[in-house]
Amino acid sequence: MDVFVELPTNNLENSAMPFRMSRKLKFWIEVKCELQDLRRADDKEIAAILQVFEQRGDAMRSLNRHGQVVWKATPEMLERLADAEAEADAEDRMRE
Repeated sequence: MDVFVELPTNNLENSAMPFRMSRKLKFWIEVKCELQDLRRADDKEIAAILQVFEQRGDAMRSLNRHGQVVWKATPEMLERLADAEAEADAEDRMRE
């Protein structure tokens, strides 16, 4: 089950909507923005990263039960992340 967070935007007067995304996707957006707090990022930068992630097949958007747009990582991205984590864990066990 995905847990979604809503990110307040920098400039609510000019923003069409806040960004709602799963926590896992939020983490990777933060990595891409090189920030630990997306509230400080520019809304256009977040939107551009989401668009790139969507084009690569790493993110998808849908509507929640309230008709709001939400973003989440695709199953393919989650699988790649799980594989990478398992590989890193295996390497750590080999070093011990």
